[in-house]
Amino acid sequence: MQEQRTLKINSKISQVVPSCWHEPNPKYAGHVRIGGENHFTTWFDAKKEAELELRCLEKCLSYELIKTVEEEGYYPERSTLLEKLYQESERTNGLYSGLLIEK
Repeated sequence: MQEQRTLKINSKISQVVPSCWHEPNPKYAGHVRIGGENHFTTWFDAKKEAELELRCLEKCLSYELIKTVEEEGYYPERSTLLEKLYQESERTNGLYSGLLIEK
């Protein structure tokens, strides 16, 4: 039986964006990017309205439940490996440089 791998997305972002920074009264929209997919709310005159609609969009997309590679790190076991190598090297100076070369 072949193992099916699911790929995690790299990053996600949720923000309120203005229509134009230089306008005295810009309109605002909620923006959610999950991986390469962009989702927008409608445009609002008030930033507060856009923030409220953004929260609704996040709920619809299950934004908080989506795990990303960015959150877990690309090499999460690196710190454990380096600490093990540091202890094995019997160093006491706090320098972790060159540990991977020495092994």
